[in-house]
Order: sequence, then structure tokens, then C-alpha cells
Amino acid sequence: MKKIVLSLVLVIGAASVHAQNIAQKLSEKVTVQFPAKPSEKTMNGATIFYVADKDTSKGFGALVFDLSAMGLMGDPIEMMGDSFWDQLKAGMSSQMAGANISKDLITRFKEKNSLYVEIDGTNSSDDNLKGKKAFGYIFFIGPVLHQVLFYSTNPSAKAADGQAFFDSVEIGK
Repeated sequence: MKKIVLSLVLVIGAASVHAQNIAQKLSEKVTVQFPAKPSEKTMNGATIFYVADKDTSKGFGALVFDLSAMGLMGDPIEMMGDSFWDQLKAGMSSQMAGANISKDLITRFKEKNSLYVEIDGTNSSDDNLKGKKAFGYIFFIGPVLHQVLFYSTNPSAKAADGQAFFDSVEIGK
């Protein structure tokens, strides 16, 4: 009987560890909770984190890119104003392999000026976007760009479906 109880406790303990979110430090000041340990890769100077749920109908991503290597110092939004978001959108659009930004809005996210985007990946050839909708926020802390995105293959997905992920973003001082 003791062996059965001990086995049950170990199984429940292991399951609860897997059910916990994983805190991922994106930069010196930004952390986000992923539902599982995300993969991490570096591409063109940016660090990309991504995890899909078990049935892969939902995905969670983050990107960090320090623009100081390109000579940009300080917060580009403070320096260049809201027109910088248009330049950023144009650059994003050119790299989305057929996906398009279906909605964008300059807003506040976690007390930071940000660009909220909704992406329609119906016609994208990019593996992360193909056949998916994505919702997310892009913001800067100094010259460091941060992006958090929620992905879904559900055609009726809404940004609210990823709200817990967005709420988990913590920005330190």
C-alpha cells in the first residue's frame, strides 16, 4: 500500500511540474511565462523563443533584438516618434513570407508605447505563420526591441485567447 501511495505522489508531483509555466528571461528587464520550455534560436542578430501546445493548435513566441549593434542608442520611439512604427511594420511585412498585418494599433502595453498587431498567415509560406493567426505586442526598452506573439490555427481565434500569455510579461525597472 505504501508503494502505491508513494508512486501516486510521484506521478502527481511530476504532472504538476509539467503543468507549471516556465519563466523565460528575454532581456535584462523583461521576463515572460511560457506554458512549457520554449525552443531558442538566434537569427540575424535576434533571439527567438517559441513553444507550441501539445496539439499544436496554439503557439507562443517572443523575439528580442538589440538595435544598438546597428548604431541605435536610446528608445527609437522617443527619438523618432510614432512614425517609427510605420517603418517597423514595413520591415516586418517584407519578412512574413506572404502573411499580412490585418490590424495594427499604437497603444500602451505594460506602461510602454507599443505596436499591437494582428497577423493573418493564411497565405504565408513561413512555418511559424502558415495557416495561423497571430496576435501580439512590440515594444522597446531603450534600443532593445521586444515582441510577444500568440499564434492559433483556429480561424475564429481572438487576441483574448492569448491574454494569459500577454499578462505574464513582466518588465523590471
